[in-house]
Amino acid sequence: MTAVGILGVGTYLPNQVRTNDWWPRAVTAEWEERTAARLTRGTSPSPEALPEGAKLTLEAMARYASDPFRGAVQRRIMPEGMTTHEMEASAAREALSRAGIGLDHVDVLLVQTIVPEQLLPNTACNTHRLLGLKRDTLVISTEVACNAFAVHASLAQALIASGQARHVLSVHSSAMNRLLRRSEPDSAWWGDGAGAVVYGAVSDGRGLLAVTHRADGASSNAIVLGVPGQRWWESGAIQLHSPERDQTRSMLFGIAERAREAIHSSMAQARLAPADVDFYASHQGTVWLTEVTAKYAGIDKAKTVSTFPSFGNISSVNLPLILAIAEREHLIEPGSTIVTFSGGAGETWSSVALRWGR
Repeated sequence: MTAVGILGVGTYLPNQVRTNDWWPRAVTAEWEERTAARLTRGTSPSPEALPEGAKLTLEAMARYASDPFRGAVQRRIMPEGMTTHEMEASAAREALSRAGIGLDHVDVLLVQTIVPEQLLPNTACNTHRLLGLKRDTLVISTEVACNAFAVHASLAQALIASGQARHVLSVHSSAMNRLLRRSEPDSAWWGDGAGAVVYGAVSDGRGLLAVTHRADGASSNAIVLGVPGQRWWESGAIQLHSPERDQTRSMLFGIAERAREAIHSSMAQARLAPADVDFYASHQGTVWLTEVTAKYAGIDKAKTVSTFPSFGNISSVNLPLILAIAEREHLIEPGSTIVTFSGGAGETWSSVALRWGR
């Protein structure tokens, strides 16, 4: 069976940096009041009654309880008038250049655009046009929220290993700041940007070693993009919100357990022990997510990169960004063993085990 791996990674990060002083003190003080009110309303389970992973999560959250920005220091904001497709094309060009792959050798384009310009048509077609890819390219726009890196990896592996494609270009973008309201705390947690990954055939023993996918629709109303209290096509502005707070809480306090199970599954399939993991790349939905999931999965000795303080949550761009930084800073080299964890609203979560290089 053909071994499939990453040939190149690219990113696009807007030049505009938004620091925490963009939010007036009156706004952040109101966030703190709302947080305090939630803590005193209702009953919370005793920490002793929580699973071990939830305890670690609670401890990590407590360290940032007094910070209204929850560990975010700055984030990138896309320029007015720029489209998500332009960001995606910039990241894709860098990935193709680093992979040494020409446009005519891309057979499949996978695009995850969390906040597109339009719901229809297929948003990936605009990225295809900007890149100038050939007409007989399979072009797919996915909807798997922040979990697209692992989903695209599985699709790329299947298409290349089966001989249906030579190279697959996986592209991701986040433009959440279009929808966020300055008065809401979550406006401080997100950044804009794009990332891209080129997949192709690699030598035996390199590339994707295992991919684990999981899903649970019981928390499908934990985080939603829509019009609060209405259907999205009715009047009102689309917002990021939590229709079911209990589901949000359940998703948050269950994330360490889900991460450990998925990571252990991918490691077992790849026949890896914790000591074999050279680098850990985790979704950056919160500042503490990497630390908590690495510790609970027993891979906290692996090198890693935390991007949340500098870039916020950039949805599925997070993992390409982490890999690009790790490669640039020589935290990963050809032959390095990497394990990832990512999750997306809905809810899905995944782990990938791979060996870097060709």
